[in-house]
Amino acid sequence: MKNKQFTFILVLFILLLTLFSTGVMLSNKDTAEAENVGAEKIHSDLYDVLLVLLDPEARKVINKEYPNRSYALWNAEILEVKRLTGRYSQYDFTVKVKYDTYTGPFNPPKGPITITFHVTTDGVSVVNIQK
Repeated sequence: MKNKQFTFILVLFILLLTLFSTGVMLSNKDTAEAENVGAEKIHSDLYDVLLVLLDPEARKVINKEYPNRSYALWNAEILEVKRLTGRYSQYDFTVKVKYDTYTGPFNPPKGPITITFHVTTDGVSVVNIQK
């Protein structure tokens, strides 16, 4: 009788240990995948559409501030999107984007410029420029 109880407890312990370790491995897998996010994951279609829609205003600002510099949309980083009005169906946003500028195709970045845009249904305007 004691051998059966001991065997039952041992099997139960091994089963619980297996379930626990499997759960830990699955949760670690999700964390590892989140930490190793590549550019293709960060630049979703919506992310890229937003960069493209802001591009004409960004180009005007960057060409005015740095006439000899260029930038690439694949290297732009959206830092913040904030809804200014708290209601649904209110389309009034600020969007802060950092652009790394460079001079020439193989030269290192010359420095970032961060542009804050005001986006409404009427259009896009520049609110702030940080060098």
